[in-house]
Amino acid sequence: MIFRMIFWLLFASLTNCDPTESYPAQIETIFASLGEKAIRLEVANNPTDRAVGLMHRTELSEDQGMLFVFPKAEPLSFWMKNTMIPLSLGYFDSDLMLMETHDMKPNQTTEVYNSQKPAKYALEVNLGWFKKNKIAKGTYLILDRKVSARD
Repeated sequence: MIFRMIFWLLFASLTNCDPTESYPAQIETIFASLGEKAIRLEVANNPTDRAVGLMHRTELSEDQGMLFVFPKAEPLSFWMKNTMIPLSLGYFDSDLMLMETHDMKPNQTTEVYNSQKPAKYALEVNLGWFKKNKIAKGTYLILDRKVSARD
């Protein structure tokens, strides 16, 4: 509990946001760090949330993203159907290590972004976020609490 409060205060100071502001009640929100960067994440850990993702949204805060959690590491594929925000996608292994990133074009269905290796997690953030924050392959995503896939 103390770690979470310290993490929230650190996150708020680094991102100029209020960690107590309300978020959509239907999706879990957690705080994380990737390299030196703090980030607020919505967790898509069930089939419905993973299928909808960030569809139909018109904006995403600067240090916000969506973490997709799968039951096991497997080859993953993402596309941008009905997604209006240009995004970058990171694939992570079972240990939450970043394996690769992709820049994705908004609202298109012709291009599919496949993981080169089996991945258990995928992270969508604003286009260019990984590059802007100097997040390289091999960087670990640190979560403020454990997340699991649900069916």
